[in-house]
Amino acid sequence: MKILSLEQDTGGVTEDRAAAKSQFLFLIVTFAFSWLLLGLAALSANGALPLSLPSSVIITIATLGPALGAVSAAAYESGRSGVRSLLGQARRWRIHIRWYLIDLLGPALIMLAGFLIWRTLGGPRPPAPPLSTWLSLPVLILVLLLPALFEETGWRGFALPRLQSRVGWLPASLIIGVVWALWHAPIWFIPDAGFGTLPFPIFALFTLALSVLFTWIYNGASGSVLLPALAHAAINAYPLPWNTAVSLLPAGGRGVHLQIPVTIVLVLLAILLVLLTRAQGPARNSA
Repeated sequence: MKILSLEQDTGGVTEDRAAAKSQFLFLIVTFAFSWLLLGLAALSANGALPLSLPSSVIITIATLGPALGAVSAAAYESGRSGVRSLLGQARRWRIHIRWYLIDLLGPALIMLAGFLIWRTLGGPRPPAPPLSTWLSLPVLILVLLLPALFEETGWRGFALPRLQSRVGWLPASLIIGVVWALWHAPIWFIPDAGFGTLPFPIFALFTLALSVLFTWIYNGASGSVLLPALAHAAINAYPLPWNTAVSLLPAGGRGVHLQIPVTIVLVLLAILLVLLTRAQGPARNSA
């Protein structure tokens, strides 16, 4: 009996070490690839390095980092079968229509609520953005879906199921949210990226709340990476008309950064989701 117990314990330690190594590999590849590109973009934007590519293109390429990290770690864990299983999550599209509605309507309502809070906080009434800005949203979501899939393959497809099976869905969501925020940090050194006026701690809260919401979508959608990626693309696309409207105001009269009230809405939603989930029982962990 003691020998069997020792072998089981040793096997458990071996599995833990292998899992730790694969997760470490994921982080190393993810950050090394993305931060290298973002660092080059920052140097170029500040005139220290001549590059022909615009910063926006380099930032988009940098979103490949989490996907490359996930593929590398999955291959280390289980070879080709692990990579096929990882990428297969992006092909899970036969999900109940309510999740598609949540993905597309939820971010729109979040932006509307954030705008109303912005007005309550003293934001002036901006001119209406051009109709073409609103009509371009479906195309913009489709364009942003690919980089969102790159990110979500890493954060939700690889990291989330491994973390939440060990520590639970909420701690896993918060851990990923912190790492996700840090992964974005170099963008604050790229002036034309548009993040400079937003305090980084606010953005960190934004990613923490989003991480909780995306975990809820991933688990509810039976481990589909496509669904959180679609929500990710929508939450990136829907600010366009609102930001366009605010940009039409004089520079000194735009009030607080619009993403601050949007972050407030997201944090409140995340807290409500946690309370409702605890009342209903533990969240389902989907792999």
